[in-house]
Amino acid sequence: MLSGKKYKAVFSDIDGTILNTSHQVPEKTKEKIIALHDQGIPFVLVSARMPKGMTAIRDELGGKNPMICYSGALVVDEDGKPIYSVALQTEEAKDLCKKIPEIAPDVSVNVYSNDNWMAEDLEEYWVDQEMKITGVQAEKVSFQDEKVMKEVHKILCMGPAESISLLEKKLQALFPGIRIYKSKDTYLEIMSMKASKSDAVHMLEKVFGITREEIAAFGDGHNDIDMIEYAGLGVAMGNASQEVKDAADYVTDVNDREGLRQVLDQVFE
Repeated sequence: MLSGKKYKAVFSDIDGTILNTSHQVPEKTKEKIIALHDQGIPFVLVSARMPKGMTAIRDELGGKNPMICYSGALVVDEDGKPIYSVALQTEEAKDLCKKIPEIAPDVSVNVYSNDNWMAEDLEEYWVDQEMKITGVQAEKVSFQDEKVMKEVHKILCMGPAESISLLEKKLQALFPGIRIYKSKDTYLEIMSMKASKSDAVHMLEKVFGITREEIAAFGDGHNDIDMIEYAGLGVAMGNASQEVKDAADYVTDVNDREGLRQVLDQVFE
């Protein structure tokens, strides 16, 4: 099934997919992706991350393609300029940032707008940990500042698993028209219901002159499901949840054994 069809582009999640558990791109995976670029096959990064948290990985992989950020809420071109944007409404963002500490005071609240990551306390444990993981510096702001809420692409809540579960349940009841989901037990992602990875992929089809049937897509998380179902070849990582695997055409090996590269080797011999 994997060989025989001709795919012309690859769209891939980052964490848990390209990266191993040490947050690195394995050397053979990197070599394979660079080889794809040399063949004229675009390899596009698709992530819940902000652009700054993706650029270094894209540069390491040797290509300069657009990137899908914030799980589809923002697409930037090869120079980092926005070409597609789906933001939360200003009043929604303000209401969320007010309500979250009331429900779960031990949860860290982070606001992302274009290529800016903003938080009220940069020394807080979760913010400090995220800065170390992503290599991106957060900006200290007040969420009372109107400018901060002008174009919010994502609100990220980080905290203890039980607090995140409580927050998810309460916020989904209070804000049914907003996309609210856990990307892992300790992370809650909040963005516009209109934002999705598959919509952003669809938008880039015209840029690359391809159809959805010619796309191979890889992922491991809940926010990858719509992209996996949309692509001509949707691949779930072996470390994905059963829900993600059920949505895929093919389930590959885990990220620590380069499951993504194993499929690329078969599809692009």
